[in-house]
Amino acid sequence: MTVLDRSIPFVRVLMVMPRNTIYKEVPLHEDYHYVSYSEDLKDAWCKLQTEVGLFEDLKQAQEKLKSMLKEDAQGFQQNFLFVQDQEGNLVGSAGLWPGHDFDGDRTRIHFVAVKERAQHKRIAQSLLTKLCLQYEKKPSKYPLYLVTQSQSYGAIALYSRLGFVPYLGEYHDHTAQESEKDWEIVTDILRQNAY
Repeated sequence: MTVLDRSIPFVRVLMVMPRNTIYKEVPLHEDYHYVSYSEDLKDAWCKLQTEVGLFEDLKQAQEKLKSMLKEDAQGFQQNFLFVQDQEGNLVGSAGLWPGHDFDGDRTRIHFVAVKERAQHKRIAQSLLTKLCLQYEKKPSKYPLYLVTQSQSYGAIALYSRLGFVPYLGEYHDHTAQESEKDWEIVTDILRQNAY
């Protein structure tokens, strides 16, 4: 995930992976490694999420983590990935979590975050491919989905390369026409900021 570009208006959009397109995990860069969840990671996870702009402040991130652990602590531990550097600092995380944008719970990729100093080393790609392969083992039905936004156009480009496509349909509190309009805006942003 790239740093959010706050100069661009915020537009929330959904992307879906209609069928499996990931057949091989992208290995982590040699300077990083996966670690299992432990209580020691709570503060680091909240700080990471706040630093990349997924929460406005640390308190908001702490409340969200607390509610997720209350909802399903075991699911969080099993379905979230954590990447540390050689000094033991958390630099990346992402997970599979129940999404509530459609009727009934549908699994989504959630809280993809990589510290700015660790970006451009394929950490997000490693996390995402590992999660997609993990999703393949679940008795879940495609499409797998994620929520992203216009200010994160670098992440949208990565998601697209992995096989996620714009979702143009209806979902909670959003019509198909609104989805299409939102994606028109985001597509223009992507064209203007292509790299």
